[in-house]
Amino acid sequence: MRVLFAHCHYKQHGGEDRVVEAEIAALRTAGHEAVLLERDNRSIRSTWDAARTAWELPGTEKLRAGLREEIADAAPDIVHAHNIFPLITPSLYDAAGDLGIPVVQTLHNYRNICASALLMRDGRICEDCVGASPYRAVLHRCYRNSVPGSLALARMIDLHRRRGTWKHAVGRFIALTEFSRGRFVAGGLPADRISVIGNSPGPAFAAAPDDGPREGALFVGRLSEEKGIAALLDIWRTDWPPLRVIGDGPDRPALDRAAAEGRAVALGTLGASEIAAEMHRAALCVLPSRCYENFPMTLAEAFAAGLPVAASRIGALGELVEDGKTGCSFDPFDAADTERVIGRALSDPARLRRWGKAARQHYEESLSSDRNTAAKLALYEELISARAAA
Repeated sequence: MRVLFAHCHYKQHGGEDRVVEAEIAALRTAGHEAVLLERDNRSIRSTWDAARTAWELPGTEKLRAGLREEIADAAPDIVHAHNIFPLITPSLYDAAGDLGIPVVQTLHNYRNICASALLMRDGRICEDCVGASPYRAVLHRCYRNSVPGSLALARMIDLHRRRGTWKHAVGRFIALTEFSRGRFVAGGLPADRISVIGNSPGPAFAAAPDDGPREGALFVGRLSEEKGIAALLDIWRTDWPPLRVIGDGPDRPALDRAAAEGRAVALGTLGASEIAAEMHRAALCVLPSRCYENFPMTLAEAFAAGLPVAASRIGALGELVEDGKTGCSFDPFDAADTERVIGRALSDPARLRRWGKAARQHYEESLSSDRNTAAKLALYEELISARAAA
């Protein structure tokens, strides 16, 4: 099978980029062909670039024609879209449709139903636009506190909702958890076109972990409000091992302050093999997200590394982490609860090891690359057969 992946790389390399890399590697390992139609969001540099991109967000005939040519040159059996915001746009669906090639879209975030893509506003969960007017986002400046930016996203959501794009132009959506599937259905996506397939880590995490010593806690992710890193650092105690932090972002000053006080270690942005090495050293991974995560790649990687996870007790994270078996959970908006749960976990290394073994077992039974690839191949084959029979 020949699969064309479509993906806009983020300005800061993150989980969605790692998912694409892992899926391409897995398909090639399984003997299939995987090619990449890619854009890089770092190419948006000037005000003019941003303005043009905002106007083209819903898609244009020019973009459609260019994408149609690229897809035809690649000659795939199927197109698998990941992040198409903002440079590929839903024109991809039309271009593939022109050529009779089915499309799968992985829903990594809530961009189809929420201008911020996070279902979050003012540091709290917000579902005001789910199943309602997306233009509420303009009033609240939901996209980067920008009226023009929020308007551009609301316009895109509204236009494709009215056109029926989500109901007709995409053969199948992949939601990463049952929780996120429910939010997309509530937001208007067709329930019968949404399959649930979680993320699987790349080859750097596949090897079984050894029984070497483990110590301390690890955070991997963007240093930003929705990821909860600043609030986590606020409660991190001096009598705990310093929190090792992989990533960068706007909340970097909070990390620098904690590092200066000896409560954290800033590791910067690392590659997959380096992240895997850190996960094999740590005793606990902490995911203090304040938004609805879909399926953090960090969590899949941690489980593969035999690393238990302390996660926020909200959204899909409550579905992904089995409290008292593969990790523990806390209320990310309650500092006392967060401190109590993490402190209790760190105080019992034997229990952390038991949780870590259970996490690795869950990876082997449900999240391995072989299982993940087989599920996607079955989906591809179903869509290709349906298109051929039409």
